[in-house]
Amino acid sequence: MVARFLASTMTAGLSCGMMLIALPAMAVAAESTPLQPATPATPDLLGLGSSLVAVLLAILLLGWLYKRSGAYGGGRKGVINILAAQSLGPKERILVVDVAGQQLVLGMTATSVQTLHVLSEPVKEAPEAPLPASFAERLRSTLAVAKR
Repeated sequence: MVARFLASTMTAGLSCGMMLIALPAMAVAAESTPLQPATPATPDLLGLGSSLVAVLLAILLLGWLYKRSGAYGGGRKGVINILAAQSLGPKERILVVDVAGQQLVLGMTATSVQTLHVLSEPVKEAPEAPLPASFAERLRSTLAVAKR
């Protein structure tokens, strides 16, 4: 055990001695090479800005293409259109569907779809009540209803 300790101490001493010998040579080499200016740590702002604009344009382009494809139901109207839907529960709904000009009332559950009624005349949409023009008018009407 003492021998190992002496061996490790001698090895450490030799390595320290070698470093002390090489230190003046490294100092001379460092003096002979010219110092180069440090590169700035901040990235190129023009490259960063153009990359940001490119990513935003790609997102907008993909959103526009997705909307145009009609994959989510917002594109062109096909032969089958859902005119109205009413939820009856967590997984139950009643739908009014237009299929090639004929309107159907469907009951839809998690496991099945059933025709409830075939409408002989098309359903007319009820006119919506006009909303107040400004936020102030909406707030006044809401507060008036709340005071009653």
